[in-house]
Amino acid sequence: MPRGSLLRSGRRTLAALAAVIGLSSGTCAVAAPVLGAQLYWQGGDVTIEVQGSTAGYLSELRLYRGATSTFIAYNAPNGNPVGTTVTLTSAALDVDHNIGDELLFGIYVTNTGDTYKLGPGSRNPDGLVHGAIDSTARAGWLRVGFEDLYGGGDKDYDDNVFDFQGGVRTNVPEPGTLALVGLALASLGASARRRQRH
Repeated sequence: MPRGSLLRSGRRTLAALAAVIGLSSGTCAVAAPVLGAQLYWQGGDVTIEVQGSTAGYLSELRLYRGATSTFIAYNAPNGNPVGTTVTLTSAALDVDHNIGDELLFGIYVTNTGDTYKLGPGSRNPDGLVHGAIDSTARAGWLRVGFEDLYGGGDKDYDDNVFDFQGGVRTNVPEPGTLALVGLALASLGASARRRQRH
């Protein structure tokens, strides 16, 4: 194959890959919450809204930093009503965080005295994951759900539910994005094999 044809073919393949990745940003994927996911500050204010939950215990959503923590809100229906909104300002977050730092949220269960944090199970007293993040439950928000019982409870992650918006992101890409990128890479590989045969 002449060099000019190879370049044009490579450009078309890259353009197709860019189109696939561009389309993926608008994709509304349906997926289960991602267990053990984390939240990161990307600058700006972070708004947190209390959602309905199935908890029998009263819990406090807290932001942890080293040995200290900051109270954010109670879970519903035991503490704050659904729709209660709290905004963590950029100025307040900037005191202890840099852009890109993890915002380590967790719950303190007042009935048992246990604390369960987002992220890996090693952070929790029973060694289990107690938090999940769903990026598809509500457009423009990240839904964070917790289990509030030692041993993981019923593992439906709806004992404490809070939605996050604004200067926060999760470390898990949407499943639709991963699937489309995988298809694009497979297409690139097939295209390269066809070119080698000619």
